[in-house]
Amino acid sequence: PSVSGGRVFLTDSRRTGGNRAIERALALDEQSGKVVWTQEWPADYTGLQLIYAIGPRATPTVDGDRVYVLGAMGRLLALEAATGRIAWQKDFVREFDASIPSWGMAGAPLVDGDRLIALVGGEPDAKVVAFNKHTGEELWRALSSDWEPGYNQPTIITHAGTRQLIIWHPRAISSLDPATGKIYWEVELEEDKGM
Repeated sequence: PSVSGGRVFLTDSRRTGGNRAIERALALDEQSGKVVWTQEWPADYTGLQLIYAIGPRATPTVDGDRVYVLGAMGRLLALEAATGRIAWQKDFVREFDASIPSWGMAGAPLVDGDRLIALVGGEPDAKVVAFNKHTGEELWRALSSDWEPGYNQPTIITHAGTRQLIIWHPRAISSLDPATGKIYWEVELEEDKGM
């Protein structure tokens, strides 16, 4: 969960039959635990390792009056933090031809200024995509998706006076310019099972 402005934001899911489920985001009152709002969307978990706990894996990202949630099957929603109303949404499979990895989409989206940076795993060259956090418009895309996106959280560091977006994916650790997606450097490093 994420806690901000007196609210607790979290996600869960419930199976509706077979591999189908309803994923949802919830906002709870921090003091009473009462549900303030919910937002639901359908998900089909076909292709996931179903022995693992089912449901969204990414922590909700809260930024001012918005909360960004990512479902296990690549549904990204920008929600109004006060009401849960959908401001905009993306479907990584439908809109970016993404292949969902075995354990689902897990890296929580990262806010950087007016950008929302997400692991998408799309084609072409959309392993990571930056969106306008207000509108959902694509700002840039980077890195080949010839392999799954992995499960690690995008992170921004400053080293030697340069802000760098670090993407640790199953084939390398990549450093990108957070403003443009341009690659600064990469270190090849193949991980077991895409972890």
